[in-house]
Amino acid sequence: MYVLSGDWSIISSPSPKPYPHKPPKCSNCAPLFMKITHMEMIKGIQGHGYYDELVIPIIENTAYENDLTDSLAKAIEVYPKTTAVLVRHHGIYVWGDSWISAKTQAECYHYLFDAAAIKHHHLGLDWSTPDHGPIQNVKGFSSINSVIKRVATKAGTVDSNFKLQPYPRCVVLDIEGTTTPISFVTDVLFPYARDNVGRHLSATYDSAETQDDIKLLRSQVEDDLKQGVLGAVPIPSEDAGKEKVIASLVANVEAMIKADRKITALKQLQGHIWRTGFENNELEGVVFDDVPEALEKWHALGIKVSTRT
Repeated sequence: MYVLSGDWSIISSPSPKPYPHKPPKCSNCAPLFMKITHMEMIKGIQGHGYYDELVIPIIENTAYENDLTDSLAKAIEVYPKTTAVLVRHHGIYVWGDSWISAKTQAECYHYLFDAAAIKHHHLGLDWSTPDHGPIQNVKGFSSINSVIKRVATKAGTVDSNFKLQPYPRCVVLDIEGTTTPISFVTDVLFPYARDNVGRHLSATYDSAETQDDIKLLRSQVEDDLKQGVLGAVPIPSEDAGKEKVIASLVANVEAMIKADRKITALKQLQGHIWRTGFENNELEGVVFDDVPEALEKWHALGIKVSTRT
């Protein structure tokens, strides 16, 4: 393995393997130590304080634990203050003066890895510097411009002056024109709902959900008739038969859609029709290209995402 000092000079390099194996280049390897400073939980690590630089060496995993002996000894020799060693693709070894000390330090390391290695990384922040500022362009790392662009546009946590802004706890998204092209709504969803009102009502007529939709529509149409709304037609009672009730409902819904009315009775029925369409694979959602990436990053940052209805 490669062991590097704080100024990136090579302390030791991997032993050569027999042909045809080639030793890895240092530039192709991940950092072999992790540095954290100015975090409260560092005080829980034996021999360290808030202002100290905590260094955790990283060694490569092996097929058997006893084969780790040499690399563990080398890591402890190079970093004598360490009380833990990370084993890549395996886990961490932590020790202390007692089992209580080891347990306490393990809990502190867990917090530091979660806060530094995960949350700070997603924010594009350098956990190894006192001010935890944006990651700079160091050997093998992304340039700060790309990090800031990515973080600022997707999570909104770093501004153009390199200042950290508190990221939101929740993001509320509209659908039409925000996550999904307006054309998908106007050219696909609305026509689908209009063309499938009769089929949907016939197939689900006796369900509690559809009966609730019909009840809302009856109430809305009664108000429309009183106010002389264009396109409103009376809905007969259940005694007239299912077919006549559905026919009058279709006529009213088509008039509502044509007038682009924003009313609960229509929206609720449309939502149920669209859900059926998606469940039957007759509809397939469309989102802008940057939406999946943004949702993944917000989720990784613990930001709740909701839609406006």
